[in-house]
Amino acid sequence: MSSVSGTSSSLLDAIFLSEKRKNLLLLLKEEGPKSSDEIKNAFDFPWKSMIPQIKKLVDLGLVIQTDGVYSLSEMGVVIATNVQFLLNTLKIYDENRDFWSEHDLSSIPFHLLIRIGELGQCKVLKPDLSHLFKVQEDIVKCMLNSSRIMVFASAIHPAYHLLCLEFLEKGIDVTIILTESVFESIHNECLPQATTSFSDSSVLKLDLPEYKKEVQFFLTCEKSHFFVSDGEKKPMMLVVTDKIFALSLLDKNNRIDRNYIVSFDPGALKWGEELFEYYKTNSGQIFSF
Repeated sequence: MSSVSGTSSSLLDAIFLSEKRKNLLLLLKEEGPKSSDEIKNAFDFPWKSMIPQIKKLVDLGLVIQTDGVYSLSEMGVVIATNVQFLLNTLKIYDENRDFWSEHDLSSIPFHLLIRIGELGQCKVLKPDLSHLFKVQEDIVKCMLNSSRIMVFASAIHPAYHLLCLEFLEKGIDVTIILTESVFESIHNECLPQATTSFSDSSVLKLDLPEYKKEVQFFLTCEKSHFFVSDGEKKPMMLVVTDKIFALSLLDKNNRIDRNYIVSFDPGALKWGEELFEYYKTNSGQIFSF
């Protein structure tokens, strides 16, 4: 083994083969320099057992001791930050392993996929048919309490425009990205010569002319912004607001999946907004039909 690989292995062992050393690095990263008493109070370990662990980190140049106060060196900060990054990623994957392993992730750009650890506390909603609409209602409730809403939709129910109308009536800023196929379907339905009518009037409670009128209102409302995606890889549904992040993906067999991964964590909201902006940059804005 070369000296370089030996050093790397020694460093990895020093961090990941000792919970005490790893936790101390993360403590100093999150809370800054600590005295020996503060370290004792932070961990449920006898101080004697911590002394050799601290010495190891000092010898590796990750921790500096000055007048009885311990802090991270510059490289200690870099390494501790990356350790936390890796641990967050492993946690997200491990807690939601079925979702990430069973779905097609190609619609998520790599620069964001490697940052899934930023999603924080997530849960996967797996509604059966009897609870499907209850799950969607819960997401909608969060949306109605938001100040802005961003949605990417690869499939859309004709009644969704009623929800959009409710958002706009509440003064919520709404930005929607549609796939080309969804846009073309709505476009064809709203053409002046279109004569098709919806079969489920009990759901829509609208006739076709009123539907056209509502769609045109969405396009011209100051609070609404419509885009059509030009990208090839797309999620089934992405919802991002200042309250909730929800993502639905096709499974690995390119089939629709009703499962959503959902988070209310601030990191997830920021990550989701970046994902939405990625799709938006590959989309063209629509002002009218």
